[in-house]
Amino acid sequence: MPILDQNNPTEVSRYIAFTKTFRNAHFYQDYRWSYVKNNLKCECVYLETEGVITAACTVYIRPIAAGLSILYGQRGPLCDLSDPTETLALIKEMKPLVKKYHAFMIKFDPNVQDSEQMRQNFQNAGFKIRGEGYSKLDLILSRRSMVLDTEGKTLEELLPQFKPGTRYNCKKSQRNGLEVIEGYTKENLDVFMNLLEITARRDGIEHRPREFFENIFEHFTREEARLYLIKHEDDYLAGALGVNYGGRMMYYHSGSSNIKRNKLPNYLMQCELINWACETGCFVYDMGGIIRESDEDGLYQFKIGFCIGNPMDEYIGELDYPIHPVLYFGFNVAYKWLQRIRRRMVLRKINKESEK
Repeated sequence: MPILDQNNPTEVSRYIAFTKTFRNAHFYQDYRWSYVKNNLKCECVYLETEGVITAACTVYIRPIAAGLSILYGQRGPLCDLSDPTETLALIKEMKPLVKKYHAFMIKFDPNVQDSEQMRQNFQNAGFKIRGEGYSKLDLILSRRSMVLDTEGKTLEELLPQFKPGTRYNCKKSQRNGLEVIEGYTKENLDVFMNLLEITARRDGIEHRPREFFENIFEHFTREEARLYLIKHEDDYLAGALGVNYGGRMMYYHSGSSNIKRNKLPNYLMQCELINWACETGCFVYDMGGIIRESDEDGLYQFKIGFCIGNPMDEYIGELDYPIHPVLYFGFNVAYKWLQRIRRRMVLRKINKESEK
């Protein structure tokens, strides 16, 4: 059946095996991610030839209003995206889901490099492209990501590619008496959550709840997700969650304290994650998105130090397939304003907590 029977363990295992081995697959497309985001229902659609899965997409059902929903293939689909043929074939298999969940649109945002030809191909096939020209607030996920090519390399071979200052700080961090702790335990997660809270208050951002991380470590293996902490004497200085999936190492969530920053714990953290990527044959280390490409932005300065010799990943953006054009248009108008209202509410909440 082209729609996964989630009650069939054999079929579920077969589906997960495909997503894990699909080059450049994102863990958002793994069936188990539905357990991490347990507030969203998911369905899995696939294509196969002679019993072998050749393309797939895990879609999350996002209720909107009045019984309507969006089918969202977050960081999918997993197929040949050089032209829309396989994507359209997957959409055809989603027809029962469109009817079941009263979906008025299907949305994808794959890990695929943007190109004018690809945009034209998908537009000709009936897709609306939300990418170039759209702000970060208009999109669900960032279109741009700082990446380091790690394929066939070691950390020692990569160090000369870093900016001189970054290379110096990496080496210095290894001499600063820092201790690296790796492993998921209740105590380590307690520390990590505290570091996330400190970072959220310092930078005026939100952070994920504890349950989110508990779910990751419950459903993903140590080969796929690891929690790292950096400690100096009795002080925990930094923590990060790394996810190793589909040949891509993701620097996924991180936090740091406000003390002993001169010990450079975040540089040692990056070295540990990059080394893990190299040891496991990942072809890319993904440091995630940036808000602005400016030397005045501290996050950009930090990340570019590692990725200076690599082009930034710039994805095509969101590929929307409207099923009901009028509803699709109305939703996009409302969504734009709701995103901005939500952002103001979040900032207000963070400011109040910081004043306590």
